[in-house]
Amino acid sequence: MTSPFEFLSVLPGAKGAEEGVVSAETRNQCPTGWFQFGSRCFMFVETARSWPLAERHCVSLGANLASVHSSADYQFLQEMVGSKTGGFSTTWIGGFDAVQDRLWFWSDGSKFDYQNWKKGEPNNSGGREPCIVINWGDEYRWNDIKCGNSFPSVCSKRICEIQKN
Repeated sequence: MTSPFEFLSVLPGAKGAEEGVVSAETRNQCPTGWFQFGSRCFMFVETARSWPLAERHCVSLGANLASVHSSADYQFLQEMVGSKTGGFSTTWIGGFDAVQDRLWFWSDGSKFDYQNWKKGEPNNSGGREPCIVINWGDEYRWNDIKCGNSFPSVCSKRICEIQKN
């Protein structure tokens, strides 16, 4: 029986997508419980935590909260979360603007080069919304929100970092 999640490996950008098949070698690039997309491995963490505790948990795994760099990345994350939760659960990713309002960064240090905000977001409601969740509202897009809220999260790490460990 095939995993209900294997289809994600043939999304655009996934290793093996050119051939339309996923080899055993491709599946083995990531540790058990992690899923490969492009040059990174991702893991959905079901335990609801605040953004800082979710980031700390990812760091303890040699990762960071996930950064998103394209619509294909975002589709992959949505499908992964959906496969684990049965829906579009609001979930932490690694974006934050805690240093300066509306100057967004990724916790993994990568360039903030893609955005998918819900209409009217980010709005920094009450001046205290420096962290990003996905699957917000009926559009299932991004929202800036208070970092102390508790949500599941997605961790990611680059494959080259996995090979070093």
